[in-house]
Amino acid sequence: MKTNIFFVAFLFFYSSIFSQTQLQSLISTGSNQLWNMEFAAAEKTFDRIIKLKPDSPVGYYYYAKIHFWIYLGSHNESEYKTFIKFADLAQQKIDKSLENNPKDYFVNYIAGNLYSFRAMQQGSSNSSVDAFYSSKKAVKYFEQTLEINPKFYDAYLGLGLFDYTMSFVPDFLKWAVNLTGLSSDKVRGFNYIKLAYKKGIQDKAEASFHLSKIYTDYLAEYDSAFIHLRSLNAQYPNNVLFIYQYAVSLIKDRQLDKAVELLTRVIKINNKYLPQVTALAHYRMGEIYFKKNLFTAAITQYDKFLELTKELDYTGWAAFNSALCCKFLGNEEEYKKKLLQAKNGNQDVFEDSYAKLKSEKYLANGINKNDLKLFKIKNYLDDGKYQVVYDSLKNFIEKIDNNESKAIAYTYFCEAAVNLKKYSVASYAADQTELLKLSSEKWTLALSIFLKAKVKFLTGNKKAAKDLLLASESKNDNEFKDYIQSQIEWLKRQLKR
Repeated sequence: MKTNIFFVAFLFFYSSIFSQTQLQSLISTGSNQLWNMEFAAAEKTFDRIIKLKPDSPVGYYYYAKIHFWIYLGSHNESEYKTFIKFADLAQQKIDKSLENNPKDYFVNYIAGNLYSFRAMQQGSSNSSVDAFYSSKKAVKYFEQTLEINPKFYDAYLGLGLFDYTMSFVPDFLKWAVNLTGLSSDKVRGFNYIKLAYKKGIQDKAEASFHLSKIYTDYLAEYDSAFIHLRSLNAQYPNNVLFIYQYAVSLIKDRQLDKAVELLTRVIKINNKYLPQVTALAHYRMGEIYFKKNLFTAAITQYDKFLELTKELDYTGWAAFNSALCCKFLGNEEEYKKKLLQAKNGNQDVFEDSYAKLKSEKYLANGINKNDLKLFKIKNYLDDGKYQVVYDSLKNFIEKIDNNESKAIAYTYFCEAAVNLKKYSVASYAADQTELLKLSSEKWTLALSIFLKAKVKFLTGNKKAAKDLLLASESKNDNEFKDYIQSQIEWLKRQLKR
């Protein structure tokens, strides 16, 4: 009798281990299919999990995750409804599972992720207060996960993302953050995300993707972003989101030709599930052609973006740059038409709000030849043609009689000089910008001071560089704030090494 009891116990233990191993294998397979955007195959894999573990929330959670990512890349309302359907089913299973076993760290973890998805969707739908409460619930689940299993490092990804992103909440919403008791710490958040990437297992690819975005958008460490993006693109060659992000990082690093190759791939793949990514690829192609002063090609790409996009983001900027292209090509009628369109973008997006400001100015007062020339010079700067910028501005600046335009010209001249290692010239140009009295374009002051700090760093004077960085940051509260802050953060990190 004792032998039979032992044998039955052994079989139960063995089948439980086998079932868990099979579950982990299916999760790994399905996740790889998801990240390679083989959505139909991923659904089949997660269906197998539901059949294997019908009372578990795991299969329903991953099914919801598929449709959440499709929704983000398509803004298709039916995809959102499918996400909500499976998220709700998963939550029902989570609640029952945690009633029976509140110490199940993995169930707590997927519960945290589900609320993270809800928070992201609510945030993108301008339901900010709901997003904060979903964020609070997500954080609670992640913290419980780590209390149960301190070595389940994937949970640090969610905590890190909330810590990092909450530090960018605008002042008028800080009350909601305080009400929910959420914290914000960029340094801690960044370290948490890196920890999840280095030691996590379940969501390593997602942690790598978020790191690439932080390195690109907030730290201007493009080489660090490329390390992650090259690896992601090699592992998941069909993921148009990863390809697109790689192209964006290259554009910001002024490697435009390489970015064209990647965007061409995105457009060629034309993932039917993620049409918004294809639309954005056309937008970025328009940006590249604009920066190369290839105005007819730029208009074609911008028009394609405006035709395909399902959201307002960047539509104002695309129309504004198209208007400038028309102006350069001598098409006055289209120039004015597109300036009017430029006022209709998403005013919560900096590029669109800036486009509206500029278009209203040029519709009211016209655009003078000097400002038009400065747009073309900025394009040379963004294309990394520093000698062209330097030579174009060297004798031109003194001919400008408007302080705001002169400040812009000196700033471009300063940046070109820094990249050409003409450090004394760069410092002189920065000083000239500071002497000008400005009623607008005050971003030039913050950027000029930063460039002077960069000169001090490159010439070995770290103390002066640190002092100038503080001055730059204190002035950085105007247009292009995020871009300038990313440059400041880059130099801060260089000074600590």
